[in-house]
Parts: sequence; structure tokens; C-alpha cells
Amino acid sequence: MAVVFFALTFSVNRLYVQRRQQLSSSSFDKGRDSLNADRPAEAIGELRTALVYSHDNSQYLFTLAEALEASNRLAEAKSYFLNLLDDQPGSGPVNLQLARLAEKENEPESAIRYFNGAIYGAWEDDPVTKRQQVRQEFINFLISKDLKTQARGELLTYTAEMPKNGNAQLWVAQAFSRIGDDRSALDFYRVAVRANRRDITALLGAGRAAFHMGRFRDALEYFKGADEIHDDAATEQLIQLVTLVIDSNPFESRIDTKERRQRLLLAMDVADHRLRQCAEAQNIDLNTIGMNPLQMARARWVYLDSQIRRARTGADLVQLLPPVASLVTTVEQQDPCGLPSAEDQAMLRIYQNAEDLQ
Repeated sequence: MAVVFFALTFSVNRLYVQRRQQLSSSSFDKGRDSLNADRPAEAIGELRTALVYSHDNSQYLFTLAEALEASNRLAEAKSYFLNLLDDQPGSGPVNLQLARLAEKENEPESAIRYFNGAIYGAWEDDPVTKRQQVRQEFINFLISKDLKTQARGELLTYTAEMPKNGNAQLWVAQAFSRIGDDRSALDFYRVAVRANRRDITALLGAGRAAFHMGRFRDALEYFKGADEIHDDAATEQLIQLVTLVIDSNPFESRIDTKERRQRLLLAMDVADHRLRQCAEAQNIDLNTIGMNPLQMARARWVYLDSQIRRARTGADLVQLLPPVASLVTTVEQQDPCGLPSAEDQAMLRIYQNAEDLQ
């Protein structure tokens, strides 16, 4: 009788455990499906039910925390993730979720700490790819917080182990562009273009990086390459702008004295038109001598215009390049003056980089 009773009790208990596991698994599946369908409120209820039957299941706890975060119940979500981190301090996924929560709560120092924990933490599936993805997200975070020095350091680390394909090269190039490192960006854009010569994004990115560096002829080639693949009005405007910059650049060493004088006079004419546009917008009389910045710029313009016209040699014109660059840059950066013309944009691009071009 004891043996029969023991066998019966064991069978009932086993059926009870199996039933609890079935109920738990079913509730978890429903909760996960609701979360994936962007119904976090429903997911929370199902996941709490699943935890009634399996209260120590870390996967269930993690998914519940995700649902709470999706419902903007950040404090509760953070509490669950912190408890999970106590049990799994080296967990990459948990550290990543805490980094994202810290970012939402505008706690950059905590976010940085957790991002690093995620990068160097443990990942069950494809850890190399997961760490690369986390580092990309970390770099985006640093750039969004204007932490460009740190972002550049992470970018350099990422490039040492990144996939050797065009998409990765393009992403790195765009990241370098976002932190203002056009030289590094251009290097990676070039690799991306070599990997796929019909990648319009890479061609346009390379063109913009070269343009910002004052490498106008390289920029023109990239823009033309993009335009040949896809006829686009914006790309055509870039081509026109770069062509205008090349044809108006007085710093070219190969042009003669006559051409240099014509290019300087063109810049002065564009600056004069912009000065008048600014003065009209601000109701300022340029014919009156005064201390207003526009009136002072006009006085400088009159003096330099006469100097350019009276210059006798190429050396005389070269001496005038720096003061003309200063004047043109000052005028073209005035605000408010209305929308700048293509000529205004070209002059600003040329003369604000005067030292590099010279």
C-alpha cells in the first residue's frame, strides 16, 4: 500500500509540475508575441502570469523588464534589470538594456559604463557580431552627446575589428563625417566606393568630404559619378556649386595675373551684392560712414576694390588674397540677409578655407 501510495503521489506531483510548466510557457509565448506586436501593456500581464509559475526564470524576468520599458515604466524596468545584473554581472544583454535606460534618463556617465559592460560582456549567440553592433550603438550615443573625442576613439577601435565589407566601410565613413573628421571619412568612403562603384550614398559622401577639405576637383568627380547613376536635382546643384568654386578660385597656382584679377573682382562683386542685401534687410545706409559692421565692411570693400584694380603684378594680387578672403568671409557670414545664392555659397566655401588653399 505504501508503494502504491508513493507511486500515485509521484505521478500526481509530476503532472502538476508539467501543467505549471505548460501554463508558464504558454503565458510567456503570449507575452512575447504581444511585446513583438507593440502591445506592451498586454505583454506585462501575460509575463507576470508566466512568472507566477516560474518566478526565477531569468528569460521571463528579462522580457518583462523589456515590456515595462516599452510601456515607459522606466523605474520598474530598471529595478528588474539591476536585479538581473546582480545575478549575471557579465551579461551583455542586461548591460545593454541598462545603457539604453540610462540614455533615456539622460544619465550619460551611467550609459557609458553600461555600454562598456555590454561590449565586453558575455553574449550567447554570435558574440563578435553582437559586440560590434553594441559598439556602433555606443558610438551613435557619444556623437549624439557631442562627445566627439571619445566617439573617435571608439571608432578607431571598431575599425580594427569591423567586417571588411562595403556597408561597414560606409557606416564608419558616415560616423567620421558626423564628428567632423573629413579626412578619415574620405578614406573610408573611397573604400566603400571601390567595393561598390554604384553606391550613390558612398559617392555623395566622398564628394562632400572632399569638398569640405577643399579638394574640389575630387569632389566634382564623385558628384558626377553619382549623377551618372541617378539623375537628381540636388546632385546637379552640387555639381554646379563645385564647378563654380573651381572656376572662381583665385588661389590656383596655374592661373595668370589677368585671370586672378578677374576672379578676385568676381568675389568682390558677389560680396558687394550681399552687403547691399544685408543692409536693405537691416535698413542700414551703406553710403554713410559709421561703426555698424556692415558700414565698416563697405569701407573695407571700397579700399580693396581699388587696390585690386590698381595692382600691377601677380605678386601684388597674391598679397591681396588674405584681406579679400577676410572681407568676403565676414560679409558672407552676416545674418540676417536672406537666403544665400549659389555664388554666395561658392565664395564662402573658397575664402573661408583661404589658408589651406593658399
